[in-house]
Amino acid sequence: MQGSTRDRKPNTCDYAMIRFSQVTVNYGYVPGALKDINLQLHKGDFTLLLGPTGSGKSTLLRLIYMDILPSAGLVTVDRWNSARISPRQINLLRRNIGVVFQDFRLIENMTVFDNVALPLVIEGYRRKYIRQVTQALLDEVNMLAAADQPASTLSLGEKQRVAIARAMAKDPLIVIADEPTGNLDREASQNVLNLLERFNRHGTSILMATHDYELIKETPYRRIYMENGEIRQPDSSINVGKERIIMMNRDV
Repeated sequence: MQGSTRDRKPNTCDYAMIRFSQVTVNYGYVPGALKDINLQLHKGDFTLLLGPTGSGKSTLLRLIYMDILPSAGLVTVDRWNSARISPRQINLLRRNIGVVFQDFRLIENMTVFDNVALPLVIEGYRRKYIRQVTQALLDEVNMLAAADQPASTLSLGEKQRVAIARAMAKDPLIVIADEPTGNLDREASQNVLNLLERFNRHGTSILMATHDYELIKETPYRRIYMENGEIRQPDSSINVGKERIIMMNRDV
């Protein structure tokens, strides 16, 4: 997209777009939701965040779009950081982040077209631009023929493809996918992974949280394994490529 946010950013893998520096998150009187996380994510990466339910994956993702702030340590995302960011700046940050959820979060009584167009409508883009971008994205995810259908009529796999198109509407720096295949069968899950890979090849960074090891076991992407709020080595029974694991106290 001409004049997009992505085009204005440094186009280099050396650019650490996201940094976690000794980040800890405590929930009330229960410490350890996240424990002393050190991590860097670079522009253009496709990164897999692995671990069982309750391991801290979703908490880490929420820190990136600053839905929550750390109890200790610093999260830096592009030019924003958790120590100094204001509510208005959080809104600016989120314009540069697309989020895909396990439960899709589409507006069921709105059409497929209107669901994808919604982020652009909220930002006040011109109708012609909204139509062009929305149609192009629906074509990219093979949902253009369903543009006028209510979201409620779609299959689960189709809903997730529409959700990915919506996440891409503002040409984000990064798409965060939180268990995007958790409700899908194998074929639909593979389609979702293929779509995320395609957008990554176009230049969008992808951070995908999953515990579907079978889906991603043959992929070449960097893997970060979480357990009990820490980044650590995977269990030997899980084929996730130990040489690509980022250890808790290693800043890369």
